[in-house]
Amino acid sequence: MAATVKALASMIAEGQWSQGAALPPQRELARLLDISRATLREAISVLLTTGKIKAQDNGRGFIIAEASDERNGAWPQAAPYSLREVYQLRHVVESYAAQLAAISRTQDDLAALRNTLAAFRRAAHDADLGGYVEADAEFHRQILAISGNRLLVDMHRTFAVVMQESQRMPVLHPGDLWPAVKEHELILEAIERGDPDGAHYYMRKHISMGGSRSGLSPTELP
Repeated sequence: MAATVKALASMIAEGQWSQGAALPPQRELARLLDISRATLREAISVLLTTGKIKAQDNGRGFIIAEASDERNGAWPQAAPYSLREVYQLRHVVESYAAQLAAISRTQDDLAALRNTLAAFRRAAHDADLGGYVEADAEFHRQILAISGNRLLVDMHRTFAVVMQESQRMPVLHPGDLWPAVKEHELILEAIERGDPDGAHYYMRKHISMGGSRSGLSPTELP
C-alpha cells in the first residue's frame, strides 16, 4: 500500500492532474496502477489525511487539493472538533485506561497486546501505512477494553472516527513510524509488570508525542 501512496503522490506532484481537478474513478485508477480497489481505498485514505486530495462536496469522488489546502493539512472527518481537542481527549481517556489495564490485565490480554505490537512492528518495517494505522488503533482499543471501564470504551467508540483520523496524522512523516513502536513497547512493558503509574506515564507521553508528530505544538498538549 505504501508504494501506491508514493505512486499517486508522485503523479499529483508531477501535475498529471491539475489542482482542483477530479481524481479519476477508483475503478480506472486501480486498473491504471494494477492494484486492488481495497489497496487503492487505503491509499486514498492516507492522501486525504495528508491533504493532497479532498472529498468532493457532493461526496462522490475526490479532487486534487489546492496548495493552500494541502499546507493547512486535511482533517476531513473531525469537524466540529479540532485535532488539538481530539488529542486532549485522548490524553485524558487513554492514559487512565492504560493505568486501569495495568491492574486488571490477564495473561490472555497480554498475549493479544503482544500480537498486536508484533503486527505494528511488521507494518513499520514494511512501511505498510494502512497496516500501521490499523495495528495502532487496535492496540489502543485493546487497552481500553482491558481497562474494564465500559464508559471509557463507549466514549472512545462514540468518537471512533475522529480517534482513528488522529492516529493517521503521524503517517505524514514516515521517519516517525519507529518512535511510536518504541512507545508502544514501553506502554506494554508497564502493563505487563502491573505498573499502573508507569502505564499512565508512558501512555500520556505517547499521546503527547503523537500530537507533536501530527503537527501540534507542546503548549497544546500540556
